[in-house]
Amino acid sequence: MTVVATPNVYEDARETPGQESSAPRWAWLTVGLVLGAGATVLALGVDTPARESAETAADPAIAPAIGGMTDVVEGFPDGLVAVTRSDGQSLELLIWPLQGEPYERAIPVGVARPPGPVDFDKSGRRIATLLPMPDTELGVLYAGIPENAEIVATGVTGYAWHDSVPYLLAYTTFADDEFFLWVMRPGSREPELAARAVGIDGSVSAWGDWGYGVQDRGKGAILFTPTGEIKDSHPGRILTSYRTGWLAVDNEGVELLSSGGGVRGLGGAGLADEVLTGRFSDDGEKLALLTSDGVLQFSLTDDSVLLESGGTPGLSRLVWSSDGRFVLYPGERGVWAIDTVDGDSKALLTDRVFTGLAVTPIGGP
Repeated sequence: MTVVATPNVYEDARETPGQESSAPRWAWLTVGLVLGAGATVLALGVDTPARESAETAADPAIAPAIGGMTDVVEGFPDGLVAVTRSDGQSLELLIWPLQGEPYERAIPVGVARPPGPVDFDKSGRRIATLLPMPDTELGVLYAGIPENAEIVATGVTGYAWHDSVPYLLAYTTFADDEFFLWVMRPGSREPELAARAVGIDGSVSAWGDWGYGVQDRGKGAILFTPTGEIKDSHPGRILTSYRTGWLAVDNEGVELLSSGGGVRGLGGAGLADEVLTGRFSDDGEKLALLTSDGVLQFSLTDDSVLLESGGTPGLSRLVWSSDGRFVLYPGERGVWAIDTVDGDSKALLTDRVFTGLAVTPIGGP
């Protein structure tokens, strides 16, 4: 295992997840990251760091440059976008282009002690986070472009970005003993009511074109149709979803639950540790599980364990590189990057504490 400590600086849902054409290309990402750090900043709406003078560059006291993401993690195909925690409270956006130094900018979403996890949408351009409200389990939902994130709703029980379409955000509220499921679409100032029900105590955990996955405190996973009707329930905890309608559920062993009906177990080898979260690769052929001890990677064609690697996680968040080769997750400090081809593990940016993580591909798969 190599440690790099840098200076201050997811049809027919009855088929297997991978049997579906890949997502379309996103031209803005191609242009932005090919042009390097400067254009990436424009795509995310933040400023470019000032160019250092010749005198500063020559100062021997200045820490040496570490280069772009691909310079540190050989073969990595994407830029890295993340949220870090500074001074124990405030949040900062960190951008590490494919080529170019990492840099940061403050995110004005208020403060929490400590801040909750931050989730990026499918594009890696928008964030969402839930800040706690005093004397209640409900929260204040902030979402949007990082530097312009604003309050979407209060009294929120949970939220989830759409698993394949950028910018679409679902969230849930609870009032007068009734459960409400809302959807926010880009350009709209008012949410759409997607579903309401009595007798559900929980929050949305996953959604896509296949429908919605709601985590209920007592009933486990409750599946809603795209039009908001309750379709099915299944014991266990929702870990993640894939765009063809498969959900990974932790039910004393990880299972693959189909929104179209049916469930199959996943080989349990290596699952002695607590499963924190999961993520399907973009092609749907692999599933990465983050446990209390590191990462497990499964092939969904034969349920084999392909990889066990990494260090102790600091946050239950997980992301694949766009080519399905690398898995990344926040450690107790820094970010672990696992090469699933050769098993190499690297700890990156270990002088920071991370609360959210995403990649920005040069081109879609």
